[in-house]
Amino acid sequence: MSPLPPIVHSPPPVGRGPQIARLHEVLDRVRRGRAARLLLTGESGIGTTTLVDAFCDQVTEGPDGPVVVRVAAPEPVGAPVAHATTELLARALDDVGAPERPTSARSALALHDVLAAVRRAAGPRRPVVLALHDLHHVDPASATVLADLLRRLHGGGVLVLATATEPTRLAVRGRAWWPRLFVDGGSGAGPDGTATAGVPTEVRTVVVGGLDTASVAAFVATRRPAAPAPGPGVAAHLVAATGGHPVHLALLLRTLPDAVLAGTQPFPGRRTLAVRVGEAVTALAPATRDLVAALAVLGGPAPVALLERVAAVAPGSTPPTAAAEAAAAGLVVATSRGPRVELRFPHRLIRDAVYRGLAPETAAALHCTAAAATGGRAGFAHAVASAAGSPSEEVADAVVTAAAAENDPEEAATLLLWGAELAGSGVDREALLLDAAVRLVLAGSLARLRGIEAALRGARPCGARDLALGTLAFETGDPDAHVPLAAALADEEADAPVRALAALKLGAHHVLHGRGTRAVEVAARVGALTDDPGLTEGARALEVVGSALRWGPDTALDVLGDRLDGVYGPDLFVICGRLHLAAGDPAAAYRRLHQGLDRIRAGSATTMGRLVHLFLAEAAFRTGRWDEAEAEARVGATASREAGSAWIAPAARGMWSVVRAARGGIGDAEADLDGLRDGHPGPNALGAFTRDLAEAFVAQIRGDAARAYRVLSDLADGPVPALEASPLALWRVLLAEVAIDADRPATAGAVLQGLPAAGTPLWFQLTRHRLLGRLADRSGDAAAARGYFRAGLELAAARASDAAECPIEVAALHAAAGRLARRQGWSSAPEHLTAARRGFAALGAASWVARVDAEIDLGVPGVTSTAPPAPTVPEPHTPTGPIEMRAGTRTVPDTLPAASAEASVLDESMSEHSSLTPREREVVRLVAQGLTSREVAAALYVTPKAISYHLGNVFAKLGVTSRRQLWGRTFD
Repeated sequence: MSPLPPIVHSPPPVGRGPQIARLHEVLDRVRRGRAARLLLTGESGIGTTTLVDAFCDQVTEGPDGPVVVRVAAPEPVGAPVAHATTELLARALDDVGAPERPTSARSALALHDVLAAVRRAAGPRRPVVLALHDLHHVDPASATVLADLLRRLHGGGVLVLATATEPTRLAVRGRAWWPRLFVDGGSGAGPDGTATAGVPTEVRTVVVGGLDTASVAAFVATRRPAAPAPGPGVAAHLVAATGGHPVHLALLLRTLPDAVLAGTQPFPGRRTLAVRVGEAVTALAPATRDLVAALAVLGGPAPVALLERVAAVAPGSTPPTAAAEAAAAGLVVATSRGPRVELRFPHRLIRDAVYRGLAPETAAALHCTAAAATGGRAGFAHAVASAAGSPSEEVADAVVTAAAAENDPEEAATLLLWGAELAGSGVDREALLLDAAVRLVLAGSLARLRGIEAALRGARPCGARDLALGTLAFETGDPDAHVPLAAALADEEADAPVRALAALKLGAHHVLHGRGTRAVEVAARVGALTDDPGLTEGARALEVVGSALRWGPDTALDVLGDRLDGVYGPDLFVICGRLHLAAGDPAAAYRRLHQGLDRIRAGSATTMGRLVHLFLAEAAFRTGRWDEAEAEARVGATASREAGSAWIAPAARGMWSVVRAARGGIGDAEADLDGLRDGHPGPNALGAFTRDLAEAFVAQIRGDAARAYRVLSDLADGPVPALEASPLALWRVLLAEVAIDADRPATAGAVLQGLPAAGTPLWFQLTRHRLLGRLADRSGDAAAARGYFRAGLELAAARASDAAECPIEVAALHAAAGRLARRQGWSSAPEHLTAARRGFAALGAASWVARVDAEIDLGVPGVTSTAPPAPTVPEPHTPTGPIEMRAGTRTVPDTLPAASAEASVLDESMSEHSSLTPREREVVRLVAQGLTSREVAAALYVTPKAISYHLGNVFAKLGVTSRRQLWGRTFD
């Protein structure tokens, strides 16, 4: 057989013209203001990476070419390195965006910020193309960050192109994290793949298959340009032999004579890629075969000098033709950089075939020399592989020593698990396994912890085992998770850090189930066990949240006091933001939550990763930042849905539904709420409360006041979670609103009487003026109603900076005033209705804009109209079932005069005063004057904690949940 002609390496993809053309079409839509997220997937080696790279090379030409950022996830050696992929992405973005400081690879927020900066710097005509290759290689820590980042990428000018092997074709089956992020949809990205209102984002998964016969013929021409054109039926034979797989096809073409390609000689029998690779390796010279074997053990690109060390041959003894011989066989790609020659495999499939062809003893010997040649983490991985499951106490000791010096708990866990594989005895193996489990709990690496769950269940009972199993039970919502966690805390033979971690997890479990007192008690034990700043700060967080559950958010804010000065991480800021939300101050909540997010952006560890999105969505929504609210609600709803939390998922998806309904997507919001009831039939009390509140809010937006009233009155008559018990809680004012809409003025009056009249945030004062005005209007007192509306608008004008934080309330006041003025024929109607429409339109509040438009359409200024408002929203969505009032539901009778309701409350409170002790009476008298717990403590010469204790007793005796309910009352 004559010598084969030279082969062209790394040619452009052949037969992928239609796919590349479709990518150009998508990019054109992105240039016009859309965004797109595409996944190209198929079997390994099918050419998705080459296809995307070719497209990126094409589009970067010209002045208006997009900014392209490309990252390939590194194939892990042994166990994956945490944040390896996002570290590469952060550096790639920094190279383009040049921020003042390096971007944190641990924060999706930080990556999103720098990507947004790159998009802005590129200008309106240049989109950004983010190419993420080999998602199947992404380490778990990076996967979490990337999933969060991709959920945030909405809005125009960004095209995400990701590549990955189809999960069903991976050698190691596991839960693939990426497919759910690329569920087909025209403008998807909702938590269940439904369309996102107002966000034009394409989401697609494109399956790339093998080359067809016409493409194979073209492929032959690029690989064998001097060979004859394929004869009749030869291309079909090539497709049948290789499935059109480019890697297999390229290797086969190297061995086919011209006569076979021309069709004048028979086509050889079919063989798998692995068999062809084995035949090619066997045909190599021994020295070349040794290089290829060493390269297969190392896995990645390597210079010949390193390969000689791994192959245990004399330096410089490799024949100069060895690299060329291996390249000519199609097994490697050789690159020369001066005297240095580097080899790499053209694809992992060839590397895997070579490695599987090695005899076990040969592979073990090569791994042993590779351990010495590489050193460091890779050296440990090769040492473990060389042992092949056999004990090696020397290597195990070295690995354990390295783990003790490692600051990253997840990396330390990796080393300890390697040490467990090499331990000389079962006792040592179990001890290292348990130590690794504790590190994984500390790192929050739940996926890896689940991977060793079976081994943990077989271990001896001890604090470390109970901590790990209790953590897994807690994360899956097991109500009995407190049993192993309490056992770990009680195990006096366990290390103090293990018990401290167990205390934090146990306290979090108590919080989740509303046991505030127990959470505070458990938190108090952490300080005696450890002085680690991260753990002690976690204990502070537990104390604050437990106090909120026990005494309400105002007392918890007092307990928090000035503890935000010098805090270690972001969690206390996030908790403080949540408490401000519960206490009725969304503006303060927004500021505190962003302080926490700034720390998360910087890479600080947090246990609030899912919760912060939920809290910020509510704070942004209530302060008029609806674009931000929509983005945060989307991320929180998707992430929590995947986590399956007993209350985070219902709360986050409920918030997402509220935002969508307010922006006009009422049908989608109600469908999602129905799915939420079916998907989470038994959430805990807080989860059920927040879900039902969302249902009431969406019903009120639709205009279904009766349904909203039924839901809210049911909530009011049931046990209200402590975090929702503040007199400024949003559900209270919403109940008064829907009671007016549902023609239940006495109920509305009773609710309004219970709301504080002074010392409240501006949003609450504006809402109170509006509701009092609506109630007066409903009773026929137009003059009083106008007075309330005017007072509210004057207050908003006098406090313009504060009013900017509550644009919903300002617009709603104008709408109410305009509605009254239109019916009365007053000249102020157009001014108010125009202002209301402008305010709602600025928010994107399509449902409320429609209501104002309908009001305007009813008449013109000067003409009184008594006609009912025209429908402004779609036909009601049919729920899966009616919401029934629970048996024994207590409602306020609509015939009860407001004065009588107020008198009954005062009489009841006076009779309760006699139950207070003298010290409690002193405390409550000062609190009623508006003093803080610190000020009361100074006046009475006691500690603030003592004041909190006395207030707890006062609250229990008087039946109140917040100090604001005491303001203005007398306690003589």
